[in-house]
Amino acid sequence: MEKIWKAPISEGTERKIMGLITTREGSRLLDFGAGYGRYLKMFSNHFRSENLYGAEIDEEAIKEIRKQGFNCYKPDYDKAEIPYEDNFFDYIFCSNVVEHIPRRYYLKYLEEFYRVLKHSGRLIIGTPNYPVKRLYDLKKAFDTKMFRYYFFDDPTHVNKLSIKQLERDLREVFPVVKLEPTYIFFENNIGWIKRNREKLRLIGDKISGYCDKE
Repeated sequence: MEKIWKAPISEGTERKIMGLITTREGSRLLDFGAGYGRYLKMFSNHFRSENLYGAEIDEEAIKEIRKQGFNCYKPDYDKAEIPYEDNFFDYIFCSNVVEHIPRRYYLKYLEEFYRVLKHSGRLIIGTPNYPVKRLYDLKKAFDTKMFRYYFFDDPTHVNKLSIKQLERDLREVFPVVKLEPTYIFFENNIGWIKRNREKLRLIGDKISGYCDKE
């Protein structure tokens, strides 16, 4: 699985993410849960490297990120604080991370995201959609033949959120929230499904979307 964590981001994924971002001179972005820096490397195509920041708990990954020339710090989940001043970031990117954070800390981090974002800032977030996620796992097990990986749910997913729950949590903090599924069964084959993705978002495989501070 380490190869996946270090693999380059696809052009399609880059286009989708950058469609939510408007880069300006001096714009700063925090990749919260940056792994080995694959998304930071992608963002470096659009941001100055010194304006890209990572947050990561794995020491080896932190060394790799810093080696690539990016800022990076190690979060202390007991404190659930982000060590930057108010209104510091234009964007916070958080992909497949919040499901690994116990709920009592995750809720504090949502408030911290709001605090360190500029007034016109945006949080871009993605996480699995439970319990629907488990149905897709079964399909992926047969598609990929990775039965051991997909049959058993990830034990590190301690914060299993549905789309509705994540929306409720985010609306407690952010005034504008827009979420949608990343994939719905047969959407590439049935046009009606693709045209009605927002209405069908509850049966989507994963959640992706954004929150605006204003």
